[in-house]
Amino acid sequence: MKIKTLILIALTIFSLGSNADLKKAIAYDQAGEYEKAGNELYKISLLATRGHPRAMYEFGTMHMKEGMWVVQSEEAAINWWLKSANLGYAPAQYTIGASYIRGIGVDKDLIEAKKWLERAMDSTYTKYSKVAKELYSLNNLDNI
Repeated sequence: MKIKTLILIALTIFSLGSNADLKKAIAYDQAGEYEKAGNELYKISLLATRGHPRAMYEFGTMHMKEGMWVVQSEEAAINWWLKSANLGYAPAQYTIGASYIRGIGVDKDLIEAKKWLERAMDSTYTKYSKVAKELYSLNNLDNI
């Protein structure tokens, strides 16, 4: 019995991998493949609770958008994004910075926005480094 349990646990962990993908879940949902979409979202939630930065970010996004099979909550979204951002995930750092600029889910705070956008700008994620620089510049955060 113990061997079967260990094998099942190993297979479950192996099948999760780090390839859970919110875009894939949305595509499945739009194609009417609800079971596949649900499985993908479930994988994201499991990986997020295990500390995977991308999954944490995507789990936060699920909380921000209505209809993602979780209760919509800006507070939960920000909390998951912050966890991911603190682990160095540039998309989360950019999103947190943008949230502080606009006051989405948090109080508007340009000092916090500056801090998170600078982290995203310093990342190796070229796309997020570039858009973080643009948002930083557009909001004159270098003057803060």
